[in-house]
Amino acid sequence: MGWNVVITDVSFPHVHLEEDELKSIGASLVRLECRTPEDVLRQCQDADALLVQYASINADVLAGLPRLQAISRYGIGVDMIDVPAAPRNNILVCNVPGYCIEEVATHALAMILFWSRRLPAYQEDVRRRQWNLNKIDDARRVHRLRGRILGLVGAGRIARELATMAAALGMNVIYFDPYVSEATADGMRPVGFEELVARSDFISIHCPLTDETRHLFDETVLRSMQPSAVLINTARGAVVQNAALDKALRQGWIAGAGLDNVEQEPPDWSDPLLTAPNLVLT
Repeated sequence: MGWNVVITDVSFPHVHLEEDELKSIGASLVRLECRTPEDVLRQCQDADALLVQYASINADVLAGLPRLQAISRYGIGVDMIDVPAAPRNNILVCNVPGYCIEEVATHALAMILFWSRRLPAYQEDVRRRQWNLNKIDDARRVHRLRGRILGLVGAGRIARELATMAAALGMNVIYFDPYVSEATADGMRPVGFEELVARSDFISIHCPLTDETRHLFDETVLRSMQPSAVLINTARGAVVQNAALDKALRQGWIAGAGLDNVEQEPPDWSDPLLTAPNLVLT
């Protein structure tokens, strides 16, 4: 008998590609909408394999699905899966290393361009019917990108794609990644983390979420950035501490931030960070 493959959750409008691929090896496919471990445990008891987008696959799930042999993640990051617990239950964990590399890099670049031209301040001027050509304060001070320093935290495929884009605009690219050798970093210059934080005009985060990187950008690190610097995060929200970033933006430790994620998703709508000045959040 073929495998029973279960999609725990997926945001795509259809799963025709998955159906075709699995049909070719005699496997069946069931599409569900499970997000919590309890939902997965209750509805996936007959699964031989899981395809996961956002569902939390913790140690209880891994131990509680008797037939489960493999999990594949829709995407690169696997932080929603208890990877260390998987081999203890003889379960293989896979990902899609090439997922949306150009798309994420482009989104990070859009954030950089957005802040480099100080669009929020100028847009707000127009909304207030202000057209003061002599008002060039810090919030409206723009610089050419050529010669500016982009610091990449992580030097994986997305970071390298962004580095290529940024270099084409004349930016100088440095990176910090203790797991990537200089020889494989595609011409980017490696530096220590402290140097990257202190020197970068833009910092773009591209590291996975692990115990090592959780809240990597806390109050101490944010205070070490230049007051004119901008923080971009298109990786995982919890790499940046929400409360610390809120304080950094309100007290002017940094000039701005562009986030494609926050610590809790969907966000807590009462979180003060969501109303912080100089923040674009998608």
